[in-house]
Amino acid sequence: MSERVYIVAEIGCNHNGKKEIARQLVEKAKECGADAVKFQTFKASDLISKYAPKAEYQKETTGVADSQLEMTAKLELPREDFLELKKYAEGLGLDVFSTPFDMGSIDFLESQGQNLWKIPSGEVTNLPYLERIGAIKCENKKIILSTGMATIDEIRTCVDILVKSGTEEGNIIILHCNTEYPTKDNDVNLLAIEDLKKNFPNNKIGFSDHSVGSVAAVGATLLGVALIEKHFTLDKNMEGPDHKASATPEELKELCDNVRRMEIIKGVPQKLVTDSERKNMVVARKSIVAKKAIKEGDTFTEDNITCKRPGNGISPMKWYEVLGKKAIRDFDEDELVEVPGLERQNN
Repeated sequence: MSERVYIVAEIGCNHNGKKEIARQLVEKAKECGADAVKFQTFKASDLISKYAPKAEYQKETTGVADSQLEMTAKLELPREDFLELKKYAEGLGLDVFSTPFDMGSIDFLESQGQNLWKIPSGEVTNLPYLERIGAIKCENKKIILSTGMATIDEIRTCVDILVKSGTEEGNIIILHCNTEYPTKDNDVNLLAIEDLKKNFPNNKIGFSDHSVGSVAAVGATLLGVALIEKHFTLDKNMEGPDHKASATPEELKELCDNVRRMEIIKGVPQKLVTDSERKNMVVARKSIVAKKAIKEGDTFTEDNITCKRPGNGISPMKWYEVLGKKAIRDFDEDELVEVPGLERQNN
């Protein structure tokens, strides 16, 4: 990845287990300007026990009639469909990868040559899972680590496990993340990105954005993140747990466009006079001019000189160097005064 922010359109399970919906999401991600699409690979029965409760946001979006296991089982994407979609998305010029949620899914994705591995927030404390991901050997391997619900110490332990298992530390991208869907503004806490930078200087830092709109992603861009991930959907009103907290195609395009604009706007950490504004110096700045007609030999005083535009004469910063000097010739009202030894402003 380059210094350009890498934007991941998180399809996740918003395809509702249907290949055609997933295909439409891939197409929309490309149209919106994303760099990559990400899926989720899992076998529900290997991921969730029959006793696991739903999250509150899942209850709100899908009701309480079924369990978390039953809800999630409906969202499984057949592996043959994933492979077909992967090929299709790559043909559009998108990078494609998937988050594995169980050991069998890791095996499957590894067998397909995946080299970009996403560890979701819920697995930060899953030692066997982390060791398995960390030990994968593949060319150009990168790990993207979401850190929702995690403390700095838990993140550090997680990174240490991945490194000890065989992954180079610099190949781990750490994402600031809040796992409430959607994340309220007062919980987004973008400045946590600075804390992650301080604590993990050898890692690139990114942002998994679960907030509403694109403002947080644009702010994260200003803070210098390397990657932004955003869930998106065709329609917030579709059935399923994540749709309401996901961006529509229109919102995803706005995010991509605004992130690209912020990459330009943020500039460099140095106060500069730009070429575009330099030409305005003559128009906007002032010079020392005759306040009224001045005769040769008259003394310059506060009564006969003043400061007016344009800014191509002696700078007002030399006001006290001009006062008390003698006029070397006649000056008309508003004419730029001249004093030997004092140069005009160089614009």
